[in-house]
Amino acid sequence: LVELASGMRVLLVSDARAESAAAAVDVHVGHMSDPAGYPGLAHFCEHMLFLGSEKFPGEDDWERFVSDSGGSSNAYTDTEDTCYFWELPDAAKLGAALTRWGPFFASPLFAADATRREVEAINSEHSKNLKSDAFRVYQLEKSLFPAAHPFSKFGTGNRTTLRPPDGTGEPPRGALVDFYGEHYVGDRMAGVVCGRRAAAPRFGRR
Repeated sequence: LVELASGMRVLLVSDARAESAAAAVDVHVGHMSDPAGYPGLAHFCEHMLFLGSEKFPGEDDWERFVSDSGGSSNAYTDTEDTCYFWELPDAAKLGAALTRWGPFFASPLFAADATRREVEAINSEHSKNLKSDAFRVYQLEKSLFPAAHPFSKFGTGNRTTLRPPDGTGEPPRGALVDFYGEHYVGDRMAGVVCGRRAAAPRFGRR
C-alpha cells in the first residue's frame, strides 16, 4: 500500500504468474453531491473522463486501446462513490495502460462538443433505465425521502437536467469543471493495480 504525492492511496498487487493486468480507481464522490441545479452531474463527469485528456486528446483513444488489446473497461456512479475499472488479458500491457489511463484523472479535456454529445448518451441511458423494474423501484424509494435529503436526488440525469432550462440549452460545462476541480483530488481517491509487476501509477491531483 503506497500513498502518492497527491495524497491518493494505491494498493499494488504483484503476481509473477499473472497472465492479465487490471486496475480500478474509486473517487469518493457520487450523485448525492450533485449541485441542486444539475441532477446527474457526477454521472456526467464520469462519462466525460473517458473522452480525451491533454496527453491523449482523441475521444476514443482509451476505448480503442482497450479494444485493440482485447480488454474491457467501464465505470459507474453511486450515491457516494464513482468507480472506474479495466482489465487486459495481456499482463505485459500494464504500463502502457496506466500511461493512457492516468491522464483520465489528471487532465480531462471536457471538450464542449463532447459534452453536447455525451448528454444525449446519458439521456439514452435514462430512457433505457425507465424500462427497468429495479431502477423504477430505486426511484420510488428515493421519492419517499424528504426533498432536502441528498438521497432523494435524481442521480442518472437526462437531457432536461443537464441541458436546462428546457433540454435544448448548452450543457453546464462550467459546473462540470468546477465539480471535477473540487472532488477529483488525490486525498479523495483510492486505487488498486494488479499485474506481474505492479507499479504506482502517476495520477491523482492534490
